[in-house]
Amino acid sequence: MIRIRRGDVNTGLTLLLSELDRVGEARFLPRFLFPLGELAVCFGEANELDKGLAAVDETLKRCKTRHEEWYVPELLRIKGELTLKSSQDQCESMAEPCFSEALNLARRQGALFWELRTSLSFARLRVRQDRRTEARQILAPMYGAFANDLARIADAREAKALLDGLAAE
Repeated sequence: MIRIRRGDVNTGLTLLLSELDRVGEARFLPRFLFPLGELAVCFGEANELDKGLAAVDETLKRCKTRHEEWYVPELLRIKGELTLKSSQDQCESMAEPCFSEALNLARRQGALFWELRTSLSFARLRVRQDRRTEARQILAPMYGAFANDLARIADAREAKALLDGLAAE
């Protein structure tokens, strides 16, 4: 996953797939939800959107079957982001329910980090739709919750940069 984040997508994806295969049935343990979600993200980085969407849908199905809902908000956010990368005409209207459901679930769970990440994705969608006021309304409360953590949390820094850009307009 680190290799992919550093730009070496092909090598990183090959290694991640290999390691997930190597752990065999253990990949069905709750601790492997994060790498499975990251696998979907990695497929998106490699422009293999169908594989990414299939991976996230399979992991969402598993979460729901096993009542492992702690990671579902992030999986829904990932699905929305992958959907936005597609060339489908309706990609924005297909991504919006993913972000909305993820945000609602994160709030119900009290999962502030997933709420921040989803708010950031949702706000970017609103900017893309030229709905800047709504973008600010979505993101400002979450940024406020993390304003003291700018040095430690990249998503909080991204939220600040987006809000600053929206304020400048």
